[in-house]
Amino acid sequence: MLKLLDGLTIHMVSQEMRDLADRYVAAGIFSPLMLSDALHVAAAVLTRQDVLLSRNFKHLVNRRRRAQVNEVNVSLSLPMIEVLAPPEI
Repeated sequence: MLKLLDGLTIHMVSQEMRDLADRYVAAGIFSPLMLSDALHVAAAVLTRQDVLLSRNFKHLVNRRRRAQVNEVNVSLSLPMIEVLAPPEI
């Protein structure tokens, strides 16, 4: 089972990720109570992931929120990200 983890990269949460998550909250994309969701998105963006796969339909897999996240990302010259549910893959 552990062989499935071979080649997997583990990223530690950085201050840059925390700062980006705070920007998402400040922009009203996520509420302060949803900071962990904002941090999840920020980590995916800053580690250059193309897609964030989630079953969190309430907070993450949300078209409006995805568009707002990408607006902030573009304004900061960061890459855009797709937040998708498993059936969308």
